[in-house]
Amino acid sequence: MTAVVDAIQIDEAAFRRGVVRPGDPDYDLHRKIWNGSFDKHPAVIVRCAGVSDVIAAVKLGRASGLPVAVRSGGHSFPGLSVADDALMIDLSPMKGVRVDPETSTARVQAGVLLGELDKETQAFGLAVPSGIVTHTGVAGLTLGGGIGWLMRRHGLSIDQLVSVDLVTADGEFGNASADENADLFWGVRGGGGNVGIVTEFEFRCVPLGTQVLAGPVFWPLVLSVEVLRLF
Repeated sequence: MTAVVDAIQIDEAAFRRGVVRPGDPDYDLHRKIWNGSFDKHPAVIVRCAGVSDVIAAVKLGRASGLPVAVRSGGHSFPGLSVADDALMIDLSPMKGVRVDPETSTARVQAGVLLGELDKETQAFGLAVPSGIVTHTGVAGLTLGGGIGWLMRRHGLSIDQLVSVDLVTADGEFGNASADENADLFWGVRGGGGNVGIVTEFEFRCVPLGTQVLAGPVFWPLVLSVEVLRLF
């Protein structure tokens, strides 16, 4: 596969954060993901800083014929963020978060981690229902549904998802919401992969201050014994 990549002209200027190949000094750094059980070696890694980079990456994937793996936060437990002899489209440099306190919405790029999102929303006493580990990626969590601490009161992450910007498999940029490309919007809200690469999410935020009451609940042992006698 490396020979295939070497035979294809890669416009490195199209990728503002660079192109990484086997043998480059930072290759091992960028190919690694959170789950160390997956020690994969992609043929080439393209690091994207914005939508134009992602469009160029998708078109490169089509031209090369390489399998494509997409990395956002890199927390994919089953290792879907990386594959051997593949083109890795790395969205982790895309770190933009824009919170609008007037409308209680947040626009979040695909490389943002949960802790980074929380930091921005908490400045306004807001939160996006998300997961339970700060270094999980917003993108992977949301596209899988989004189970987290706030779901009993505010639902899954996808319940607060308003719209997405994405690049389709043919390299076209578009938007999906309940009112626009509704079938595609359904697909990215837990419907499975391969429907496109989401570059930005728009969420509704919920009011949540910086103080959260939490803790375990204990019952006296004697009470527990009495309850067991009832059965």
